[in-house]
Amino acid sequence: MAKIFIDTNIFLDFYRYNKNDNLEILQKEFKEYNNYFINTEQALDEFLRNREKTIREFIDTLNNQIIPIFDKNFLSSLEVFDDYLNSVKSANANIIKIKEACEKLILTADEDPVYILYKLICNKVYKRDAKIVELAIQRKYIGNPPTSNKNTCCDEIIWETLLKNCKEDLYIVSRDKTFVDNYNFLKREYEEKVGKKLFVVEMISDALKELGNNPSTNLENIESSIMLEKEAEDYVLLHDDSNWVSIIYDALVTLNGQAKLSDLYLKVGEIVKNNYPEKLNNKNIEATIRCTLQRFCGEANAYQNKADLFVNVGNGIWAIKNNDK
Repeated sequence: MAKIFIDTNIFLDFYRYNKNDNLEILQKEFKEYNNYFINTEQALDEFLRNREKTIREFIDTLNNQIIPIFDKNFLSSLEVFDDYLNSVKSANANIIKIKEACEKLILTADEDPVYILYKLICNKVYKRDAKIVELAIQRKYIGNPPTSNKNTCCDEIIWETLLKNCKEDLYIVSRDKTFVDNYNFLKREYEEKVGKKLFVVEMISDALKELGNNPSTNLENIESSIMLEKEAEDYVLLHDDSNWVSIIYDALVTLNGQAKLSDLYLKVGEIVKNNYPEKLNNKNIEATIRCTLQRFCGEANAYQNKADLFVNVGNGIWAIKNNDK
């Protein structure tokens, strides 16, 4: 039976981009596919330490949202001051409650939906040993992928652990460039040393589909939403040309700045096929286009408070927004 290894960041993204109440629905599904999942001791350690780090990042953000109270100056003499004071105190009290809930979640992992879900992929955890660590260090010095940052060799240890222990076709679920960009190298090495096939996919649902299963719509929706959230964030930070936002924007430019959705679907499909064929793995490109338009339209309910790029001019027509007015 082929195996599935899920990269740590896939689960950390459940904290960053997803409402945890959705995850409880996935527990039954993960139990059903339990025999596919394998893990490594190194990845487990990474999740446990980064889980706390990720939650503490939210606590730090909440600390920055606490509003200072100005009550020792002329403001206190204003007629509306009491309303202001009560509102600020109420807001701060709620922020403190959320912080306390986060602190509790760190200490009570068994109440954490992400942690509960992660434990379901830990039925088979391959241990690291001194030889694996030695090989990982050698890999890092040689410069062969996968590569971690300059101060660690975590990905190298994970890969050496998988090479030693996994004897089946392997699907790695990861969005990290160290696996995605080095797929051909890793595929060749895995075939040479294990004698089996290696695949790298971006979503758990993709791996399950490749293995002939029918993952739930809920899992696909959660993962697709996370992917779009990350793309939106990446677009704002990097303006990556291969991003769905950039592709849709370029398609509209080619279509003279506005187009019917049907024409936009065709143009985006053409751009993807010619320039970014890896995105053809997305089985619902039309839904991705609609969702992206909504998330980058200031008038839409789904707007993400990021770049305001598109406008719905009516009758199924979308256009590039003129922000110079």
